[in-house]
Amino acid sequence: MGSLVPLGGDLPDEGRALAEALRGLFGGLGLSVRRYATRRHRDAGSVSRFLNGSRVPPWEFVNDLISDVTEQQGQPPTPEAMELLRRLHREALAESGSAYGRVQLLEDQLADADRRSMESTNLVRALERALANAQHRAADLELQLRQLHGRQDDRIAEKDKSLQLYEDQVSALLRERQNLLREVEALGEQLQDAHARRAQAERRCEELERQLVVAEELWEEESGEADDGPPTPGSGTPAQDDGPGAGHGLEPRYRLDAFVAGEANRFAHSAATAVAEAPAKLYNPLFVYGTSAIGKTHLLHAIGERTRRLHPDKRVCYVTAEEFGVEFARAGHDRGLDRFRRRYRGVDVLLLDDIQFLADQQPLREEFLHTFDALHAANKQIVLSSDRPPKQLTELGDRLRNRLESGLITHVQPPDQEARIALLRHKAQRDGLVAAPEVLEYIASQIQRNVRELEGALIRVSAFASLNRQPMDVPLAEKVLKDLVPDRVPTREEDVVHLIIDETAHYFGVTPDDLRGRNRGRAIVTARQIAMYLCRELTDVSTPGIATVFGGRDPGTVEHADHKLRNLMAQRRSVYNQITELTARIRDAGGLSVVRPALPAPL
Repeated sequence: MGSLVPLGGDLPDEGRALAEALRGLFGGLGLSVRRYATRRHRDAGSVSRFLNGSRVPPWEFVNDLISDVTEQQGQPPTPEAMELLRRLHREALAESGSAYGRVQLLEDQLADADRRSMESTNLVRALERALANAQHRAADLELQLRQLHGRQDDRIAEKDKSLQLYEDQVSALLRERQNLLREVEALGEQLQDAHARRAQAERRCEELERQLVVAEELWEEESGEADDGPPTPGSGTPAQDDGPGAGHGLEPRYRLDAFVAGEANRFAHSAATAVAEAPAKLYNPLFVYGTSAIGKTHLLHAIGERTRRLHPDKRVCYVTAEEFGVEFARAGHDRGLDRFRRRYRGVDVLLLDDIQFLADQQPLREEFLHTFDALHAANKQIVLSSDRPPKQLTELGDRLRNRLESGLITHVQPPDQEARIALLRHKAQRDGLVAAPEVLEYIASQIQRNVRELEGALIRVSAFASLNRQPMDVPLAEKVLKDLVPDRVPTREEDVVHLIIDETAHYFGVTPDDLRGRNRGRAIVTARQIAMYLCRELTDVSTPGIATVFGGRDPGTVEHADHKLRNLMAQRRSVYNQITELTARIRDAGGLSVVRPALPAPL
């Protein structure tokens, strides 16, 4: 056990009893004080004072010591022994007279009071439900008894008549059953036909979407040829001997002032603006991620366009990962590869789109890794985009992922309702379309997945109205979009939010409706704030979306809960343990399919 100062005679009885009990437990470990303090990352002097009774230890130390003894001996203490230790600990805290002991004692008493209050509430609810069920059952039994008495009186006089009526009813039910079986068979065939038609409609929708993408790309190419003349060979890469900014591969119509930044994407827009105004000064690299067709490419082009306008001496290059790989394959070896490297390592701003496509070939990833290092060492700006955050790009390798995580990471999320309406209004003004505000609101409410589908829906409605010489109103939009907009089902992220609410409610012994409701009880408020924090931490649902799920609250309530829980986890080990256990439960229940960032541990 190591040398310990003997118990003093001036100690209170409770403190001496607690210290002797702890010394007995500690003796079962067969370790010195120093070795045990090293194992538990504690100060050896503090452990000695806990064991010799000169200082009352926190309950966390007592609990850790019990766990270690249980693990060493293979048998936990009896409930009576645990209750005795807890009583001695409380009395020792009360007798110590220190402010710290008073705080610990009050926190312990508060936790017990919360637990007993919750247990009492649950017991009252269970008893109320049992009483209600018993009353209903008694009423049913009384009614059945009266009915039996009435039938018994009638049965003597009308036995034959009742039997005949019963047989007639059975025959009618059998006939009805046969009819229902035939109807079920017919409905089953109709259901199969409906499924087949729906599958055919979905395939047609996918085909139309592919055709729309191809048509838009052809239109953009034709527009580019009409405005800028023939395209520069090797579009997306800087020419070898041209002046600054030549061969930049940028689309002029993608500008920062044309990017409709809603509440969800205001931070991403601000970060892009800061990088364009001061390349390599603030955020380097800047990593932008989000699902397909929600504005990542727009932001990259806009950064390049504003950088060239504000800094004409800067060489700006926009290139997709696919183009980067094709040119690398064409470069070959020796002098061709040297020219390839001079092109990309000589720019001042590199904008690489869809970096996840670099995962196919190891040499290509190595080449980009060296290009990244060369540009970063020369203090050149690097902007990257992907459909996933860096932590999920495991196929890129640890070295490249670590570099991607070294700068600012921003998430471009699907636009909210107001942003979608603004996008449609901007699209209509740019293309000279006349659309009533209610039509734009309807389209924005139906198309929510990405910007390309949103603009495509507006084009479909406008084209249909023009070809049929009909006004572009809401009934027309409903008719055109009826087969293109499937019935909405909850997304994966929304399912995870509801799973978090259910698991948190079960963990704290309350109901999911309590967390979504307006109950202001202390225990329910704490559980609700933890659920809000987990929704922010473990899902990509926007803050307004989370606020809507929790009974339509103000988004500021969700932000306050997130800020409060982060501070509490950094200060209290108990809160950190609760969050960790809840995260594990949600993962085991199937709520997390990917690895999420680690929770901040207490200081």
